Parts: sequence; C-alpha cells; structure tokens
Amino acid sequence: MDAQRAYRRVSWTFGFFALLFCTSAGTAVVAEGALRGPGVSWPPVLVLAVVAVVGVVVLRGGRKVASRRYVESALRRGRAGFSPAFPFTLAAWVLAGAGFGGLAGTAVVAADLGDASSRAHLQALVDFSRPILLLFTSLVVLAAAGYYSWRFRERHELLTLQAAGIAVVVEPEAPRPMKVTRMWLVGTLVDALLFAGAIVPRLLSDDDRPTSDELTTGGFNVVAGPAVVSFSILLLMLANWSTRRPALRALLHPASLAAIGLVLLGYGLDSGAGLTVVGTVLGIAGILLGSATCLNIMTRGAQPWMGLLYLAGNYVYGYLIAPNGDYVLPQGVTGWIIALLAAAYAIREAVKHYREWTTVEPI
Repeated sequence: MDAQRAYRRVSWTFGFFALLFCTSAGTAVVAEGALRGPGVSWPPVLVLAVVAVVGVVVLRGGRKVASRRYVESALRRGRAGFSPAFPFTLAAWVLAGAGFGGLAGTAVVAADLGDASSRAHLQALVDFSRPILLLFTSLVVLAAAGYYSWRFRERHELLTLQAAGIAVVVEPEAPRPMKVTRMWLVGTLVDALLFAGAIVPRLLSDDDRPTSDELTTGGFNVVAGPAVVSFSILLLMLANWSTRRPALRALLHPASLAAIGLVLLGYGLDSGAGLTVVGTVLGIAGILLGSATCLNIMTRGAQPWMGLLYLAGNYVYGYLIAPNGDYVLPQGVTGWIIALLAAAYAIREAVKHYREWTTVEPI
C-alpha cells in the first residue's frame, strides 16, 4: 500500500530522535549531580548499560515467541486478537533509552565539565524544566515504540493473517468535508484550551490583565494554529531526504497548494503592489484554508505517523503561543487543569487517529 511504502522510508528517524531526546534527559540528570559533586561516576552508568543491553535482547526474543504464539492462536480461532508486539517493544525502548541516554549523557558531561562555556550550557540544561523534558522524551519514546512494533507486526504477523484469510489492514477512505472540518476543530480546540489556561488567570487578576492586542493576536494564533504547525512540520520533513516524499504527498494536494498560493499572493500584493487590504484578506483566507485542511498532514503521506506528529506539534504550539508561553510548567491550579485537559484530549485524538490507520479487520 502507498502509505506503508511511504513510512518505511522514515524508519531510522523515529529511533534517532528517541535516542536524541533520551541523551538530553540523561545529560540533564548526570550533569545535575556532576556540577554539585566531584564529577561523573561511570560504574553505575556502565551497569545500567549492560542491564539495558541484556534486557533488550531478552525482550526482543520474548516478542518473537509471544508473536508466534499469537499468530498460531489467531489461525486456530480464525480471528485476530490483541497482539503482544507493542508492550514488548515499548519495554525494550524504555530500557534502550535509559541505557543509551545514561551512557551518552555521562560521556557528554565528562567531556564538557572542564570547559567554562560548555559548563554553562550544562547548567542551562539542568535549569531547564525537568518535567517538560521528561514529558517530551516519553512521548518520543512512545512514538518510536509504536512505529517499530507496527513494523514488526507487518513483517511477522499481518502477512500471515492476510494469507490465511483471517484479517487485513484497511486504510480509511479519503476524508469527507465534515471530517476535515472536525480535524481542524480538534487542533483549534487544543490550542484554545491552552491559550485559555494562560489567559483566564490574567482575566481574573486586577494587576496583570491582558491587553486587547494580546487577546486579538492570541485568538488569531489559535485559529491559524493548525496551518502553522502543519506547514512547519512539512518544511522540516522536506529538509530530510527520508521524509521528503511523504511531505510532498501532503503539500502537493490541490487544497494545500491553494492555501500556500493564497498566502504567497496576499504577501506579494501587500508588500509589492501596496494593496494592503486585498493582500491581507487573501493571506487570511489562505491561512484559514490551510488550517481547515491541516495541509493534508492527517490524511496523506506516512500515516498514522505524520498525523501523530501533527497532534503532538499542535499541543506544543498551543503551549507556547499562550501569553508568557515558555517551556515552563503551567501556572496555578487553573493552568494545570486546562493543560491536563488539553493533553488528555490530544492523546484521545492521537489514539483514535492511530487506530483508524492500523486497525486489523476481518476479511
């Protein structure tokens, strides 16, 4: 299938970013102790690395055994049940991330402790909000486990089930206008919740009430959020050779081309011809069209992975566009409640999107 061929090209990307984030988290943890004490301690890290290697080997072997039994059971019963591939893969990636992150982080800290400027960078990493760093790392590791478990199922389970006439993966149909509008509202609602989490406490305050410009700019950012996030992710994917083809499939859709064309035309009329009003109207129309269609990042290319990346990026974007938005923890009880509600909603939509593209149905 086209989507499956497309996301096979991004195979190394998930593992690379998972290990990169694990290294950042490991560096922060090791640096905190090294900056306060005499330096790094290698023995605990080496023990963790050995345990991780052994654990990964055992889990990979256990996954093969459990998967084989799952396929045999499915063949006997004539229907596909729950595959054990994901729990084994997730546990293996948690161990691999901890071992690699600890080892690589210790090496980074040991190399940078002697240099004053590098030591300052380490201190900045230590001062970075630890819960946010761990949250992002967990999400990337979870995404890697989801991707590689599905690739394992493709090779070792789904082909056998399909050949036996038991089950097959059916890609969803092209979304209808109502579904496209719903996807836009999902992203907009997440951004709106996060914006509200930061703005509501200020509205209730007597000292730090938001200005009309902040409210106007924030409202526009909320509406334009899906287009901004989609376009940013697709541009990053274009810069990577392994993800260029899936990104082009989304960008070359007529709706995506129309949205980008309207924005460029509006900018040209505004800056070049002096037609500010016409240029602004066309630019806003292009942004709204891009937001309404999410530039097809949820429906074309390497799915469900591009859609999951969009939902995660939309949450981060909503977190940052709020007034005083930064990589910090939410402020106050209201901020925490709304941020957690937005996270729960984004996770719910991510699970739903994943299931739409990976559900195994009876033939």
